[in-house]
Amino acid sequence: MKGMILNLEYVWVEKDKDIKNIEDENMTIYIKWSKKPDEDYVKLSRQYMNAGYITLKEVIEDSRSNIKCDMWFLPGVYMIRQAIELFIKAGIAINESSKRELQETFIATKHSVSALYKIYKNKYGVERLNQDEQGWLETYLDSIELVDSSSDLFRYPFKDEFMEQYGNQALDVYHMGNRLIYCYSTLNKMIYGEWFDETELNLQEEPQFIQWANSGMNNCYLWKSPWSDGFHRQVTGYSDVATFLFGKFKESKDEALFYPIVFLMRNAIEIGLKRLLHMEMDQSIDKQIIRGKSNSHLLHKELWKTIKPMLVHYSKEDNQDGETLELAELYISALNSLDKNGDMFRYPCSYSHEYKFDDKEVDVDNFYNYLLGLFHFIDSCDAWLDHIKGYETEIKSEYLGDMRSEWIEEMRSYMD
Repeated sequence: MKGMILNLEYVWVEKDKDIKNIEDENMTIYIKWSKKPDEDYVKLSRQYMNAGYITLKEVIEDSRSNIKCDMWFLPGVYMIRQAIELFIKAGIAINESSKRELQETFIATKHSVSALYKIYKNKYGVERLNQDEQGWLETYLDSIELVDSSSDLFRYPFKDEFMEQYGNQALDVYHMGNRLIYCYSTLNKMIYGEWFDETELNLQEEPQFIQWANSGMNNCYLWKSPWSDGFHRQVTGYSDVATFLFGKFKESKDEALFYPIVFLMRNAIEIGLKRLLHMEMDQSIDKQIIRGKSNSHLLHKELWKTIKPMLVHYSKEDNQDGETLELAELYISALNSLDKNGDMFRYPCSYSHEYKFDDKEVDVDNFYNYLLGLFHFIDSCDAWLDHIKGYETEIKSEYLGDMRSEWIEEMRSYMD
């Protein structure tokens, strides 16, 4: 057990590391928003659509990979679903001149694509769509609302109720991906009068968000192992896809990939911390406290500060110093200051039209590796605690076995 945090070959958290540093001029981009919500929401929508498409294309082309089908598929769907939400908001912003009314609309509807569409339709009309296209789009958006009104179904571990109803079924990777693209293209026609990337809606495709496959082969199989912690699928999927897209950035220097990369890795870090929060150890966190923190996005105040005492306890038991824990806390605090609620890189601006990440030069390589280093630290903590948990379970089993043997011997003595 010794050194499972501090002495790993790659710990990744480093002294004096700053996420804002420019270390490689060849890997820099410049973030500059127009401060016009209609333009900026379209811009970010296209970025998420592009990242989601690249990801789902990779999943489909390498469908023999269970990791890609079962794990990468989830952030792929999330990104295109996010692109759809951003695009409808862009359509409303194109027609709405009042920032106050735009703010009120976005606050009221939050992530509901169906509610956003209805506002667009009632205010500005959808005459660019024929009746069949309109009917298909409305049915499809309603089907998203039915299972994913808060845009968290594919972002976080599946809830128990969802798994109880759909466990041991498989999501159809190909057909779900196609319908997301059809939806986005139809929205493009609704707003601009033309199909997106010349992808014309096939009305024969059933307008349903969730598509079930006949087999788990080459699809996203919703099976939960009795030994699973429930977090592995999303932690691996989001971190792997962030790394995949960063590789694409290194090849192309396409700055449109930056926001999706940062969001994905930040989300993997949040889920990783929540996995630690739920670890069942001898010194684990009280279940009532866990329930109160499970839905929080606050990395430092709500998640890290709740987890840290458990990590400190076991690091002392393992004869480790606290240097790496303190370094990790600096990383988490810095990331929390940059993106407190996990929405800085999901939207171009806040509901009140504040552009908090703007007019900045970014070294994408340094930025990404800062996040990756923190993620690797959190992931190593999970492996380390899981090892300790196994040891604790073994000790308990031995203790209970000894107690049982003593009890049997005592009973025999009475009988004699």
